[in-house]
Amino acid sequence: MGVMAAGVSGLLSLPAQAQQVPPGVVFLLDNSEAMQDYPQYLPEAFTPGYYPTPTSPARGDLGGEGSAGLAINTGCSDPALVSAMSWFDKASVDPAKNGAIPFDSDSNLNSPFFDPNRFYFSRGRRLGWNVKEGPWSINGNDFSGPLNSYGDTLSACYASVGWDTTDYPYGGSTGNAPLMNECMTCLSTKGWWRGPIVTSKTQATNPGQAGPIRELDEPPLPPEAFRKWVVSGRVLNVRPPKFVVARKALKDVISSVINVRMGVATFGEDHGWFDPPEMREKLRPSCDQSYPTLNEAALNRPRLRQAVNEVKFRNNERSIGEALFGLGGYFSSQVADNRWGSWFQQPISPGYFGWPGCCNGGTYDDPYTGKPGAFWGVDAKEWLKTPYSDPYTGKYLPGQPWEGTGSDKSVCNASQSNNIIVVSAGAPRSDNSVPITKMMDILEVNGARHPDGSLLTFDAANPATNPNVGGVNYCHLFGTTKAACDYTEYNWPAGLGVGNKNFMDDVAFFLSHTDLRSDMGGSQTVRTFVVGYGDSSPMLQSIALAGRGGFYRADQPGTLKEALLFSVGQTVGNSCSAP
Repeated sequence: MGVMAAGVSGLLSLPAQAQQVPPGVVFLLDNSEAMQDYPQYLPEAFTPGYYPTPTSPARGDLGGEGSAGLAINTGCSDPALVSAMSWFDKASVDPAKNGAIPFDSDSNLNSPFFDPNRFYFSRGRRLGWNVKEGPWSINGNDFSGPLNSYGDTLSACYASVGWDTTDYPYGGSTGNAPLMNECMTCLSTKGWWRGPIVTSKTQATNPGQAGPIRELDEPPLPPEAFRKWVVSGRVLNVRPPKFVVARKALKDVISSVINVRMGVATFGEDHGWFDPPEMREKLRPSCDQSYPTLNEAALNRPRLRQAVNEVKFRNNERSIGEALFGLGGYFSSQVADNRWGSWFQQPISPGYFGWPGCCNGGTYDDPYTGKPGAFWGVDAKEWLKTPYSDPYTGKYLPGQPWEGTGSDKSVCNASQSNNIIVVSAGAPRSDNSVPITKMMDILEVNGARHPDGSLLTFDAANPATNPNVGGVNYCHLFGTTKAACDYTEYNWPAGLGVGNKNFMDDVAFFLSHTDLRSDMGGSQTVRTFVVGYGDSSPMLQSIALAGRGGFYRADQPGTLKEALLFSVGQTVGNSCSAP
């Protein structure tokens, strides 16, 4: 069914939670730029020798290079391409193949996702986004719409080349450019057209029709990033971008689960080193409206769904570990008794080279940008960041989220189950600015144990030469080795200790094995569940195991919703089997 469960067996036992007490569940939604991608890229398949290769083509001819790029392997008739696109059939009577029904018709969005009677500009990997490429369908932060689209084939095709009627003639004595005729025919008959490809010449001479430009710290871009397409909304309804699928699945879950306090968070914007998560909506309802009977009106599902609709999928990092750490602060009793601050107010001791924390932390410099690593996590307020407005840009950064006062608490009583459900389309990236040494010190003092019963150990001294720094790394339990969780390529900053260069699973372990509150009885820990959308990276699975939750992979829209529902069920002790 496309869902894989991992990390469930072998977990340490948890205290039984009273079933009548609603669990607290924060959905942590991946808002990285990669969520704009399609689950499967549009195909580059072609039949060798099929496409014409004229010796001196005009700019608007098949095989020519005009202002919109090089017309090579364009069209909709190549047998290999037609076969690769066979998952969509405009003439089918099955909506699952013809895309006649919008995938998400939420009236609170500013566009249907997607209108089956309009045409959209795309690249092979995602819809065109004007921040990085042209032509575009998504403008800036408008991930809830309105989308840029056209209702007729002529406008859609000529807009796709920037209305350049010099390189791509329209009408007149010579008629339309052959490439434009091909485009209009394809849209009329197939509902899609594979267009020209961006070249270095396009980038240099017509940036409005070019892009994307690879960032210094970004992995090489796939060839599909440079291929232009025009597709009908029908195509997009059959295979929507990841963010559209995840957004719809999460809203459906929010609409259906009962007797659960729910909140919504995303990865935070760049705050420097540690990027606190953004709480789109704190846990609802408040404590006085949650028990003994959960007040449905106070839960306010429409507001929770709108919080999901408002997410902007443009974060250049996938900071799962930093977001988990910040949510740990939200679940803590910091507001009541300074619990979090007593642990993480700088200067933190101990601190060693390779492990962030004031005043002698640090790591190697960024090999891609040259950014110095010596001052990694040394700011006086690094782990307790306050709201901040940049005096030059005016941009507001919300800082570390905390619970409120009175009944506006993250944990209502000692019997509440506290949980984070991560929805991620890939492994963490640029995600290590957390006080690893201090967290491990607290765990060692408390005698924390791994799932196999062995004591957790951690030795921060001389990490570059220490053969066993310890900490948390369970990648070897998921068909690979611990080295798979030590990835550093296009992932900076990172620690220096072999076997523990990335700290995301350490954070999940800390939250699930540490009493975060000293203002109530019991042990107020937080479990972490991970739903990998099209991804089962070892690190995602290690995070779930360390967090005493579960990992579930989902490859299809339906199974993504199932995985989320199953995760919510586990937060209340549901004994059903994984989907």
